[in-house]
Formats: sequence, C-alpha cells, structure tokens
Amino acid sequence: MNWFKIIALALCLWALFGPEMKISAQEGMIDANSYSEKIAEVKQYIEEAKYDKVLEQTLAMNEFLKIRKDLSKDSLDLLFAKNYYNLCYAYLFLEPEKSLTYADSSISRALKTTNPEMKQRAYSIKYYVLYDAEGEENTLDFIADECIRYALEAKNDKMLGESYMHKCNSLAVLGKPTEAVAYCNKAATTFEKISEAKYLSSVYNNMGNVFVKINDPKTALDFYTLSYEKSTEVKGTRDMALSARNMADQFERLGQWEKAATYHKIFGDSIESHYERLLKSNFTEAEAKFNFEQKDKEIAQQQLQIAKEKNTRNRYIFSAIALLLIAGLFFLWYSNKQKQKKLATEVALQKEQEFNELRTKLLGNIAHEIRTPLTLISGNLNLALEQSDDPKKVKKNIQVALENSKKITEDANDILALLKFEKGKTRLQKTQVPLNSFLKRVVLSFKSLAEMKEVSLRYQSTILDEYYALIDPEKTEKIINNLLSNAIKYSPSNKEVIVAAEVSEANLTLKVTDYGEGIHYDETEKIFERFYQSNKNPSIGGVGIGLSLSRELAELMDGSLHVESTYGTGCTFVFSCPVPIAAMDANSIKAHMEAPTPSKKVEKVPENPITSKTAKILIVEDNPEMMNYLVTILSPFYQCEKAFDGVEALERLKKETFHLITSDIMMPRMDGFALREAMNQLPNCQNVPFILISAKTLEEDKIRGFTLGIDDYIVKPFNKEELKARVKNLLANYQAREQWKVEHKELLSDTTSADQKLLRQIEKTIADNLTNEDFTITQLAEHVNYSQRQLTRIIKQYTGMTPVQLMLEVRLQKAYQLLQHKTHFTLSEVRYDVGISSSPYFNKKFKERFGIAPAELLS
Repeated sequence: MNWFKIIALALCLWALFGPEMKISAQEGMIDANSYSEKIAEVKQYIEEAKYDKVLEQTLAMNEFLKIRKDLSKDSLDLLFAKNYYNLCYAYLFLEPEKSLTYADSSISRALKTTNPEMKQRAYSIKYYVLYDAEGEENTLDFIADECIRYALEAKNDKMLGESYMHKCNSLAVLGKPTEAVAYCNKAATTFEKISEAKYLSSVYNNMGNVFVKINDPKTALDFYTLSYEKSTEVKGTRDMALSARNMADQFERLGQWEKAATYHKIFGDSIESHYERLLKSNFTEAEAKFNFEQKDKEIAQQQLQIAKEKNTRNRYIFSAIALLLIAGLFFLWYSNKQKQKKLATEVALQKEQEFNELRTKLLGNIAHEIRTPLTLISGNLNLALEQSDDPKKVKKNIQVALENSKKITEDANDILALLKFEKGKTRLQKTQVPLNSFLKRVVLSFKSLAEMKEVSLRYQSTILDEYYALIDPEKTEKIINNLLSNAIKYSPSNKEVIVAAEVSEANLTLKVTDYGEGIHYDETEKIFERFYQSNKNPSIGGVGIGLSLSRELAELMDGSLHVESTYGTGCTFVFSCPVPIAAMDANSIKAHMEAPTPSKKVEKVPENPITSKTAKILIVEDNPEMMNYLVTILSPFYQCEKAFDGVEALERLKKETFHLITSDIMMPRMDGFALREAMNQLPNCQNVPFILISAKTLEEDKIRGFTLGIDDYIVKPFNKEELKARVKNLLANYQAREQWKVEHKELLSDTTSADQKLLRQIEKTIADNLTNEDFTITQLAEHVNYSQRQLTRIIKQYTGMTPVQLMLEVRLQKAYQLLQHKTHFTLSEVRYDVGISSSPYFNKKFKERFGIAPAELLS
C-alpha cells in the first residue's frame, strides 16, 4: 500500500466518523430568540474596538445560520452579508490579509438580496480594504461608482456622502485632481445637508490630501484647518490627531517651524489620550471576560459527561488511524533518509564554497576601504615632516592622520564586535540614562561632520527630559552612530538630515531621514546583509558590516531596524526598541523616599558623621615642597595635619584620631611600608584608610592588600583631581563601614584574621573571573563557600562596600593598572579584560573612582 492510499483511507475514516467527534462550545448558546441580542453585542464590540470578540461572536452566528431552515433565501443572504461585513471589518485591524476574502463574500451575498444599503456597505468595506494596495487604482474607481449607485438607490444621504468621498480619493490617485475636488464638494454639500459635522471633518481632510497631491500646500492647509476645527467641535480624537499631523506637515513644507511644532505636539497629545482610553477599555474587557469564562465553566461541566462517552468510541477510531499514519510515515522516512544523506554532502560542499566566497569578499572590501585612510595618514605625516617649520600646518596634518587612524580602528572594532556577536559573547549592559539628553548628545556629536559637508542636522523629539530609561547605552549609540554617519555621508550639500525620536508605551522609535539618492526597492533588505555593497552606487565603498551589525544589535535589544525609501528622493531608517522606565519623576522619588518603611529597630548613626569639614587627614611626607603641594590641594576640603616621616606620624597617631593618612614611601627613619605595619599594631588605627604615594610603579608583592578600596596608592606624577577623587572615595567607604558597624552590632565578627583571609580569597576569586562580565554575587558566594548574607556582612564590615561595589572596585583597579602600564592599545581591550562591556558606564565609574578619564591615562 503506497503513501497516497494511506492518506486516502485516513480521510475516508475521518469523513465517516470525524463530524461526530466535534464538540463545539457554541452549541446551544445561540438560538432564534437570542440572535438579535448577539447582533447588538457585535455592534457594541465594534464600537469598543474589541475585534477578537467580534470574530468569536460573528463566526458562531454564521454557524447558527447554516442550520436555519425557517428563513427565506433573501433574509439568509442579508444576514450572511452583514456577518461577512463585520468579519472583514475586524480582520482589517487584526489580520488585514484575510479581510479581502470576507469583503468579497459580503458583496457576493449582498448582490443576491434586494437591499441596496447592504450592497453599498459591502462595496464600501472592500474600498477600505484596497485603499492602500498598489495597482488597484482602477478597481477603487469602479468600487466608488458602485457605492454611489447603490447609495442613490437607497436614498441614504450619509452613504451617498461617504461614496462621494471614495470617488474623490480614487480620482486623486488616478491623477485627476479637478474631478476629485468636484466630488469632495459634493460630499461636503451632502453632509452639511444632514448636519454631520463628524463626516465633514473627514471630507475636508480628504480635500486637503488632494491638494497635497497636486503640490498646493497652502490650499491643503486651509482644508486641513477646516477638518481640525470640525473634529474639535465634535470631539473626534482620531480625526483631530490626523488633521493636526497633516497641518504640521504642511507648516513644515511652508517653513513655518513654530506652528509645525505646535501641531506636532497636539498630534502627540491626541495619540496619548487615545491610548489612555484604550487601556481603560482593555481593563473593562478583561473583567467581563473573567465573568464570561465563569459561565462557560458551568456549561462545560454539563457537556463533560457527553464528551466522555463520545471520546471513548473515538479513541479506538483514532488509534486505528494513528497506526496507519505511523506505518506510512515510517515508510516515507525510510525512503527519504537516503535522499537526505545525498543532499547533506551537496549542502556541505555548497556551504564551503559560500564561506570561501564570503571570506574573499570581506578581505577585498577591507583592503579597498583602508586604502583611502592609509593614504591620508601617510600623506599627511609626510606633509608634517616637510612643513616642520610651520607648527599650525603640522598640527593640522597630524590631526587629519589621527582622524583617519581612528576610522581604521573603528572598522576593526566593528569586525571584532561582529565576531564576538557570532560567538554568542555579546551581552546587554543596561544602565539608567536620561533618554532625551542621551539621544540629543549622540545626534549633536555629528554636527561638525554635517557642517563640513554643508548638511543641516536637525533633532526632533517628543520625549520628556524627565524620562529615565533602562538601556544599553553603548550598543544604542553604536546603532545611531552608524545610521547618522551613513545619512550624512549619502546626503548632498545643502540638504538636511532629520532625526526624530518618540516614546510610546515604553517603546522608543527613532527615525533618521536623509534626502539623498535613496535606496533602490530591491536593495532595502540586502543592505542589512553582511559585507553587502550596493550595485547601484559601488563607488561609495564601505566594509559592509555597519548596517548588519546594527540590525543584529537592535534585535538583541528586542527591537528592530528597517528602512523606508523612495529611490531618488531619500530614505528613512527606523530603529525601535523597548525603553522601560528606570526612574520616577522628582516628586515621586521624594514621596517614595519620605514614605515610612517598616524595618527592624536600629541604633542611631554616629552623631558626628564625617564630612568634608570634619574629616581629619594626616599627610606624611619628607619633602617640604611636596608637603605644601598636598596641603594646598586638600586643605580647602579637609583638616590637614603634617608629619615629616613615619616615626613622627606614629607618635601623632598614638595621641590623635585621624580619618585618613597619605604617606610617601621613601622617608628617613621609617618609610611608608613600615608605618603601615606599625599602624596595624595600634588598636584604633588598623582600619584607617591609608594612601601610599610612590615615585615609581609599585611591585605586585608590595601593593598586595591595597587594591580593595580599603587602602589605595598613587604613582607620581599624578593629577590633583585624581588625588581628590581617591581621598573622597576612601572617606566614603570608611564612613559607610563605621556606620554599618553601629547599625549591625549584633552581626559584628570577632574572627578578624579569618575574615581578612576570606577577603583575600574573595579578591582572588573576583580577579580570576574578571573577564566574565556575567559573574554574579551568587556565584562568588558559592566559590568561597559562604551564604550570600554572610558574604555581604563580612564585606560591608571590613570595606564599607556592598559585594557589587566590591566587584566593581576590583575591576576598576585592574583597569587602572593595565592603563598605567600601557599593556593595551585601546580602551576596548582594557574593558574586555576587566569584564565591563559598556563604554559610557566604564568611563563614568573610572572618572568617579580615580578623578581622571581612562583615555587620559591611555594617552
């Protein structure tokens, strides 16, 4: 028995027994008496935009109509036509591709009736389905004529006005503006006759669209204004938003930017209001759905017993069918297995060929792309040598060489990022940022490049300045940088590049629009393929990974990136991604902080906390000039005392209390290391922060124990801001540690030596996992065999930091060492070695910790 016979037998069995197996939840729920009520419910669902409920109810009503025997053919056709109309309407909003089928079904049924109103409605819904379809202009014109015909036959002015609007639009699309305006005027006259201000708003809006098509923005603006006034009069939020947007567009075309901005804001406010109502509507629907499901459960219980009896018999039938299908599938599998083995070899060979072609293409692109910057680097360096007597020209030549070396580095970094992405090592590093300020900074960083090309760069945003979002700033900036650099690169002089940003329902939409040549329609997806270069303009060049990497980063962020382009007039790249709110506004935060929080009773914080006015610092330095320099830096902020060697410092420590000590290493009588060891023997000095100042880089064995933020070291020469930042950091940790001891006396440990051994083990564990950016506190606790709570207690007691802060401190200290020893050429390499992938986050935390930007150390 072959496969086709097996399928045929299965279908025969199903045809015989299958219908008896179906148990519909709708059986018994609709009858002749309740049908009218269901029609009213569907109408209510349409008004409330609950289209899934419209589908559910209407499909059930169609099933009921199929078994009706008491209705005339005309009545039955009319009811089916209405139901198909409702299904088409719902699918327009849910699955537009299905709506045309139901529109045709509605027309087919309506034409069998004697009801001209239903015929007009059926043709009208098909008009809306095909409104934006390409190549349907003549069809739309025919449908509009049919609508007018049946509206006149029905003597229904509202339908007639709508039909005239259809005709107006179809003629405008066909390039007949004069005739289109005539039908729009007919529609306006009709609606004025029946006092339908709501429909007048749509008519005026359509008339405005006609004049836009014939390039008459002033007249179009007049009709959009009439539409806006009518929609405001009847409080039609949707029409008011549409008119406001159209008015803003025309004001922009006329160069009236202030008015354009005003109506853009009105459009945004209207859309926001619409979504607020929709949210409230969805909440009510959920509550109603819950009550409906409770009733369904009762009905289901009644049907359960009948279902069990049917299912017992059906089980045997299904078993027989299943056995036949299994036997057939086994035969099919066996016959295809040999084919798959043959195909596998061919596929492997094809993949190898594709890989070789891709590699060749990549190497060719890279070689071609770096020739120009390499030429500019070598050429300008030669010019600098030749013009060494002119410092200004030398500086300019070197700047050009540096800019082009950065270009090569950026291309290399993009390739490395792509390789990292392929290996699955790319992770999101989300942090809290003021979204609008962040986007504005990124966009305006391209202003100088735009000015060089004589291109106008404009940033438009409806995002509130108070909106703080949780995003990965480095990856977001990389995407925007790529889009902006391309837009400026491909824009001709005296054109503009527009960046528009908005947030809706915690989702960012950012559009970058340029008015260059645009992208050909058959390349709108190819440009996102790796190493792709346009065949339409091969002279532009490029490695071919920027857009590919940008799209992959966007998808990693649960977002998207696509292009909208009209070849010859420009294009718009649209980037969207979730931007969940990371912070409340200032008033909410204040209220949140002032609200009482239930907690256990804790002891008071020390009455005299350390501040910049009360902190007392002992400066130990044998060089008088260096001593005066340190005092000059620190005395405006702290109480500074002097000691000119370790012995003098130790005598003062026995008599006085200090909050921090800075000490040189090489001093007479007692050096800095000996002073630190002596302090460890004094009961009140063991935990006082201690900064060593060295004239050379300290060896690894000498600085052990000074890298956890409890103590620190600075290598001469140093930046005064670096010293201030380190002192401030250590005092903050010291105060946090002392405060924690007061608040958690019951948790204090007496096993100092064991805890310090544990701290060294924690430090080593973190150092061993530096490159792993996903290493967590839970994993750290497991490595040292402590609970997370115990680990937090010990770290807080001895360092004043949380485990998260401690891990960051070790990463930053390691980064400082790498930058100081010049072991890496780029900051990206340093960040990778210490497990911090976000560039903005790394730069911010490094500057806060050491008072100096990492780029300054690298240079």
